[in-house]
Amino acid sequence: MLTTTPLLPVLFATAVTARLAERTVPDDVSEAFVSAGLPVPLVVSDTVFAPPAGSGAEVPAGLLLWAAGLRRAGAVRVRAEPVHPSLPLRVPRLDRDGRRATARASARTRALCVVEDADGAALAVAAVGLEGDVVVVPCAPSVFTTVDHTTPAEASRRLRESVMHALAAVEAHGQSFTDADSEPLADLPWRDWQADLSGDHDDTQHAALALLTGDHDAARSLHTALHVHGSLSSLAVPAQTGGPVVGPALAEVHSAAARVITALTRLRIES
Repeated sequence: MLTTTPLLPVLFATAVTARLAERTVPDDVSEAFVSAGLPVPLVVSDTVFAPPAGSGAEVPAGLLLWAAGLRRAGAVRVRAEPVHPSLPLRVPRLDRDGRRATARASARTRALCVVEDADGAALAVAAVGLEGDVVVVPCAPSVFTTVDHTTPAEASRRLRESVMHALAAVEAHGQSFTDADSEPLADLPWRDWQADLSGDHDDTQHAALALLTGDHDAARSLHTALHVHGSLSSLAVPAQTGGPVVGPALAEVHSAAARVITALTRLRIES
């Protein structure tokens, strides 16, 4: 089963927020990407914050220099938003040029990043490519609102419960799968996800995220949510996969993972 884990944009969002909150030192930011085997992002295009449009860093700019420019522009955090046709689109509205500039990256990494100010208003959208190349485009200044006022802790709890529910559905109805359904669904690491969310796995798996969040519980939930989202994104319509019982369970766990990614990347933990 082909999976695309959106770790790079989530690390990008978490790293920038960590620097804006001054809860991590520059060396730790670089180490987080290196330890995950990922390129340290480079902002190659910025039509929002870079001169002459704004007072931020000139591009191309490294992540640390660019983050410093964001602070001058009033940004306080960057959140990651999962992208998939079956999920509600929570990214602020982009114009045609913005959609074109971000389409390739979001299709490959399955996520976009939204820069926010202290009031939760969107200042820009950033797309992180697989090579760490970042494109920043303007967006509608919409204010972030939660769908159901779910806290990060509640989002993590719902993900754990939905994984258990989906695992039970897959095990109970596996005999009714078509050949096209059975192989990818049977290959999904349901029990690993369950163990991760229960804190039963070694936290070194989540070292890069923990280095930036300073919170192993948050890092563990984020790591699992990313893997769930990346895995289920290979299904065109999870809700219509595996039959009338399994399909809704897959849709539920995918939605829960998306909420964890958004909620925990928005979580600004002060130093």
